[in-house]
Amino acid sequence: MPEERQLEPAVPLKLSSLEDLARMLVFWVARERGASILYFEKDGKHIYGALTVSFPGYYELRGVPLFICVIGKEAPKGQFLRYQGQPEESIAFVKSIEIDPKYQYIPIIKLAEPPKFVGKL
Repeated sequence: MPEERQLEPAVPLKLSSLEDLARMLVFWVARERGASILYFEKDGKHIYGALTVSFPGYYELRGVPLFICVIGKEAPKGQFLRYQGQPEESIAFVKSIEIDPKYQYIPIIKLAEPPKFVGKL
């Protein structure tokens, strides 16, 4: 019988702001890579993040899982994060998407509990 492997936590990569997370995810989408924000509460903190894998073959570990995240001040006030890059960068929580090319939208997925792959934040 094969030995059961324990799920190791992803390496947390804490960003300084929700704008930084939005900017990163918007550019992932532009490179034909779907993106969404995972939201959950852990130890009284509001966590916004996305799971990804680092460079393939990184130190021969064949890709290190990264949980790119930011600790927010409150729960999201909508189902999407709207990002605008011009004329000035701005973000806002919104309840629906409108058709306007100046905005990009990232869905927020609210989790019932913190995922097991999240370690200490």
